Amino acid sequence: MTIEDLMNFKDDLGLDLEMYILVRKNQEGGTELSYASIDSHGDPYMLGNDALVRGEVEIVPGGDGFDDIGPCEGAWQVKWSTATEGWGPLLYDVAIEYATKHGNGLIADREMISDKARAVWDYYLGQRGDVDNHQLDDLKNTLTPIEVDNCDQYIASVGGKYDWEENSLSKRYTKAPTTITELEKLGRFIDQT
Repeated sequence: MTIEDLMNFKDDLGLDLEMYILVRKNQEGGTELSYASIDSHGDPYMLGNDALVRGEVEIVPGGDGFDDIGPCEGAWQVKWSTATEGWGPLLYDVAIEYATKHGNGLIADREMISDKARAVWDYYLGQRGDVDNHQLDDLKNTLTPIEVDNCDQYIASVGGKYDWEENSLSKRYTKAPTTITELEKLGRFIDQT
C-alpha cells in the first residue's frame, strides 16, 4: 500500500481511523515498526490481530549478538515480519530507511524467510530504482579479501537455483528517507526510539 492508502484508510463500518507508523524499541533490544493508531489519551498503540489492517517488522542492529553471521557491513537485520496482505511493503520501505539512517542499511533474516518475504527482496533488487543494493561477501571471503562485507549467506544459497551472489538475499539494501520524510510531513510517523 501507499502513504495515501494509510492516510485514507476507513474501517469496514465506514468510520475514519487515523493510521500511523510507530517505531519503538522492544524488550529484546530490537526495533519494531508497526501500523498504529492513537487512543483517547493521545497515546499511540500498535494495531492488533483484530484490526483490518495490521503489520509489524522487527529489525535488529549489527553488532553484539549479531557477530556470528559476520559484520555484514554494519547492516541491520530483519528478524520478524507480518502484515495484512498488501500492507507489508510500506513497512519494509520505512524499515530500510530507518536502518539506513541508524546503521548501514538492512538485510534479510539470515535464519529463515518466507516465500512472501523473499518476493519483497526480489522486488527490491529487480524493480526498485530508489532502493540501492550492495553485494555482501560470504564468511569465506569468496568475493573480496576484506572482512567488513562478510555475511552468512546460507539463506541466499538455500534451494540451489542459482549462485548465492545472484540472490536478492545476499545483498544489503539502503534507501534515502523519502517515505519517512513524507510521513513526518503528514504527521503520520511516530518515532519513540
